[in-house]
Amino acid sequence: MSATSFLSRFTRRSKWRGIQGLCYNERGVSAVEFALIAPVMILIYFGCIELSFLMRIERRVTSTSASLGDLTARLSTVTDQDMHEMFAAAKVMMQPYDAADSSLRITSLVDNGDGNPKVAWSDSYNLTALAPGTKVTVAAGIVPSPGSVIMAEVYYTYQSPFGYVLQNERTVSDTFYLRPRRVSEINRTHTGNNDGKSLGPTS
Repeated sequence: MSATSFLSRFTRRSKWRGIQGLCYNERGVSAVEFALIAPVMILIYFGCIELSFLMRIERRVTSTSASLGDLTARLSTVTDQDMHEMFAAAKVMMQPYDAADSSLRITSLVDNGDGNPKVAWSDSYNLTALAPGTKVTVAAGIVPSPGSVIMAEVYYTYQSPFGYVLQNERTVSDTFYLRPRRVSEINRTHTGNNDGKSLGPTS
């Protein structure tokens, strides 16, 4: 091959094809597609993780509120020691989340036959206990008339460890109503001046 022929072929191959040539240049297409899709895929990935964490704490809150109500409904009389044990049990049921960071409340609602459930007694942790005699609005059929139910409430403030999708704190809560198993109304006895603040999950 002569020098002239080689130079002619080299010039023809390396000749810039102008703006129109960009339409035929497919080098780096995969890299460009990845650069466009990767942020969206990463956001979806972390979003799924955050939602799974949120669903997990929701299950814990639901399980804890149901268990607190069930444990209370099995008693005929609730003492300070019983309340200590139930709130201590909540600490175990909330694991791996810290029950000390949650708000718990157990309330006895009594309907004397007038269709207006009122608070007979209420104990709480990190939450204001309901005053006796307070009217509480519940769905029809929850409280028998006459009769009573135990209302167990759990509130937990969830903060995502990532914060990409769930950027703000969310309060996860659940409320369970259970009728007493052994008596029509569960009594509450106290052994001194107890404002309820020391009944939390400390053990």
